[in-house]
Parts: sequence; C-alpha cells; structure tokens
Amino acid sequence: MFFLMTVDVESFSIPLNRCDDVTAKYVCEDALPVMLDLFAKYDIQATFFFTGMIAEKFPDAVQTVFDYGHEVGCHGYNHANERAFDMLNYEEQVADLSLAKKILSDIVGNVESFRAPALRLNEDTVRALETTKFRTDSSICSQRFDGPFTFGSKRKLNWLSSPRNPYYLSYDSIFKTGNSGIFEIPVSALILPYTGTILRISPTITKLLQTVLISESGDTEKPLTFLIHPNEFVPATQIVKTRRSKNFIEYIFADVIRQKLKIKNLGQNCVKLLDNLVSSLEKYEPEYVDIRTYRKMR
Repeated sequence: MFFLMTVDVESFSIPLNRCDDVTAKYVCEDALPVMLDLFAKYDIQATFFFTGMIAEKFPDAVQTVFDYGHEVGCHGYNHANERAFDMLNYEEQVADLSLAKKILSDIVGNVESFRAPALRLNEDTVRALETTKFRTDSSICSQRFDGPFTFGSKRKLNWLSSPRNPYYLSYDSIFKTGNSGIFEIPVSALILPYTGTILRISPTITKLLQTVLISESGDTEKPLTFLIHPNEFVPATQIVKTRRSKNFIEYIFADVIRQKLKIKNLGQNCVKLLDNLVSSLEKYEPEYVDIRTYRKMR
C-alpha cells in the first residue's frame, strides 16, 4: 500500500482565521522540527508544499525539510483568500507560480509538484502549471463534500464526480481525465476528507474513514493521500473572530462555524493524534513515498 503524506506549509493562523507573521515563525521554528522528528521516527518520506511567501521569510526551514530527504513542493506564493487560484486568470496564475517556484528553486533546486492554496484551482491552472514546468498537482479531493463550510464550495461540488485514482488533468475540466501533462494525485476522501482537520475534530471518524480507504486501496491500488498542516501543531492561545467573506451565509459557515470546528485539538494534542494515526498504519506495512516519486513510478 502506497501512502503519500503531504504537508501544506503556510502562515495561516487557525485561531486568528488569517495569515499571521507570528504563526509563520512558530510554524517554521517550532512545529516543523516536531513534525520532521515524528516522520523520521516512522521513516516517512513526505511532500511539503511551501508558499513562496513563507519560504522567502524562512529559507532555512525549506532547506531543513529538503535535508531530511523530503520533497519540497509549491503551494503558490500567497495563501490569502483573495489570491485563491480559482479567482485568478491565466496570466495572474503564471506570475504567482513563477515567483513562488523561483523562490523555492533558489533554495533546493527544481520544484515540480504543486498544491493550490485551499485546494482552489480552475482550468487556467492546468496551462499555467505547464507553462511554469510543473509536473504534478494534488489539489483535487475526490468525493469530498464540504457543503458551505469551505470557500469556493460551489465549484468544489465537482469533487463528487471527479476520478478517485490518479489521472492526467483535462484542459476542459480539471475534474475529468484528459491529455494534459499535469498528473493529478487526489487527496483521499469519502464525503469527509482524510486530513489533519478531521483527525482533530474526530479521531474515531478518521479511523473509520481510514479503514474504508485502506480497503479501497487494496482493491484498486489507489494510494492513500493524507493532508496535514504544521500550523495544526500551533496551540490556540488567542481566538479572534474575523470575516473573510462578504456573503453572510458563507461567512457564517466558512468563517464562524468552520473556525470553531478547526480549533479543536490544536498544538500538542494534534501531535499525539498524528503519532497515533501513523502508528495504527504500521500493521499494513505502508510504503511511504513523496508525490514526485509516485508519479515517476506510474
């Protein structure tokens, strides 16, 4: 069973509900070392998707991840909600990708894997990724349903009909198999996503979800792709209500209710939960590979 541990490294503060320089510092100087030690304990090879902005401020963190033997991927330049890729046109995406890729490549060499901030992308992203010489994307979350609890939820309804196995993106629809040069490796899900967020909200549900996904992997050879953030290792010392959406309904669900759910089990509790999850996988003898390695195997 192939297991793809993927990590989104960004400056977004869950308790503050916005990007935050103090959170970025804590992520890079405190949370990442803990995560790297945990992965080393279980001999996990992972892919870390860094935003260009955080890599620009903390290049040593990017280098450390690379020195541990992990793949460094790109998470766009800016994780701000208004810079989501599904809101940008082709030229804007190329500019964002080019800037972020240069920052990362200057630190660790060629970067060829991408994940869109907040998993938001559009058909322009396919050509933008090709133009900037990326090879792999991991932004689709097949058969996941968040309803109104996420930004871009209307477009994300297409996740329900997207392929569950890795596939090449289509120029016409990123939710269908096509003949582009971008290989899509979906984040594992079955209505609920296989992520650190759900793990923190309900470890029991995550274990049940994991059991189903492992069974599916045995039948279809589909890899398990888990998504987590180092900012989930940051304790919630201050919780602030903010509003990112102008739409009142979206604000209630995607900002207010979502934030209340997402602040559960932050900090050391998350570290313990992730350790327990990885430990529970040992009996399946998982083969941990990064995104780039998996693509080359296919």
